[in-house]
Amino acid sequence: MGIKLAIIGAGSTYCPELMQGLIRRKDILPLDELRLSDIDESRLHIVGAFCERVLQDNGMEPRITRSTDLSLALDGADFVVAQIRAGKLEARIRDEKIPLEFGLIGQETTGIGGFTNALRTIPLMADIASAIERYAPNAWLINFSNPSGIVTEFLLNHTPIKAVGLCNLPIGAQERIAKLLQLPMEQVRLETASLNHCGAITAVHVGGKNMLPQLLEPGMLDQAAAQEPWIQTYRPIIELLGAIPNDYLQYFFYRERKRKEQQSAELTRGEACVDIETRLLSYYADERNSTIPPMLVERGGHLYSEAAIALIASLSGAQPGYHVVDVQNRGVLDFLQDNSVIETSCFVEKDAITRVPVTAPAGDVLRTLLQSVKTYETLAVQAAITGDRKTALRALACNPLTADLDKAAPCLEEILLQNRSLLPRFF
Repeated sequence: MGIKLAIIGAGSTYCPELMQGLIRRKDILPLDELRLSDIDESRLHIVGAFCERVLQDNGMEPRITRSTDLSLALDGADFVVAQIRAGKLEARIRDEKIPLEFGLIGQETTGIGGFTNALRTIPLMADIASAIERYAPNAWLINFSNPSGIVTEFLLNHTPIKAVGLCNLPIGAQERIAKLLQLPMEQVRLETASLNHCGAITAVHVGGKNMLPQLLEPGMLDQAAAQEPWIQTYRPIIELLGAIPNDYLQYFFYRERKRKEQQSAELTRGEACVDIETRLLSYYADERNSTIPPMLVERGGHLYSEAAIALIASLSGAQPGYHVVDVQNRGVLDFLQDNSVIETSCFVEKDAITRVPVTAPAGDVLRTLLQSVKTYETLAVQAAITGDRKTALRALACNPLTADLDKAAPCLEEILLQNRSLLPRFF
C-alpha cells in the first residue's frame, strides 16, 4: 500500500525537486496520493501541473489534488512537507535590507532578519499544526520552513503533532566530505554539535572509525582546499573549532566582512531569487515542459529532495537509515536543555527516531556559541507566540549577531513597523 503525501507551500519553485526524490524511490515508496496546497492559487496550479507532468513522464500516476483548502490537502495524509514562506520573497527582501540600514547583517534565517522571519512563520505553522491535529492526527510533519530550527522548536514544544525539522546543509556536507574521502555518501555518517544553521561537524564516522582528525591534518586541508575552495575560506574557523563548520558560521565569525559584502552587493539574495523564480515559473507554465530544468540549481536547495524523501522513506519503514535532523535534544548535548531542539544524527525507522549518542564533545568556543544561540531561539519562539516586544529584544540581546542595543532596538521597531500587516500580535 502506498503513502498519502501532502505538500504545504506547493507553489514553491522548489516543489518539483520533491518529485525527483519520489521518482527515485517509486519502487520502494509507492505514492498513492499527492495533495498539493498553497495560498497562492495561480502558482499552485502552475507548479502543480508541472509536477504532474514530471511524475507522469516517469511512469507514476498517483491521485493528485490541488487545493487552497488546507483541510482537503491534509485529510488522512501520512506525511506532510511544510515549505512555506510567510510574506513571500517581498518579506525576505525586507529582512535582508532593513538590518543593513542599522549596521546589522541582513539574512533570511540568522540574525535579526531570520528572527523576523520566525515571528511571521510561527503563527502560520501553529494554524497548520492545528489542522494536522484535526485532519491527519497520525501524520508526520517534515518541516523545511525557515528558520527551520526555530520553527521546529515551536512545533515540538508547543504543539502535540509528530514533527521533525530538516535542512539540506547536512546532506550537502555529507556529499562534500564523501567526495574528499573518495567514498560513496552512504558510507559516511556525520556527528554534529549543532543547531540548524549554527554548529559544526565534530566527527566523521566511516566503518566505525572517526576520520575527522585525518581530515583536519594541515596537509589534508591543503589538498582539500585545492579541490574545494570553501575549505580555504573557512579554514580559520575549522582550526579554531577543531571541527567542520556549518556554512552559516561565517556570519558569526566573519561578521563585519559579511556585513560589508552585503552592503556593497548590487542585489540581495532575495532580489536575485525574484528573477530566478520568474524564469522558473515561466518554464513550468509551458505545457511542453516535463523535465526538471538545470536552472533550478540556481535557486539553491541542493539535495533538498533527497533529504526530504529519504527521511519519509525511513519513517515509512521502506528504507531505514541515518539522517541529520532537527529533534529535541534529550541528553545528546549535555550543555543544553532536554527539550531544546538541536540538529543531530539519528537512526530513523518506521515511526521512530532514535538519537545517536555523540562521541566527540563540542569545544569551548562552539559550546558557548550554541548556548547563546539556543537561548535566543527559545526567546524568539516566546516572542512570536506572545507578540511581546520586551521578549523580542531579550531574544536579540542573546544572539551574538544582534547583541548591540543601539542597533538592535531601533532596527526591531522598524522591522516590526514594515511587517505590521504580517505581525498583528505585536500591534
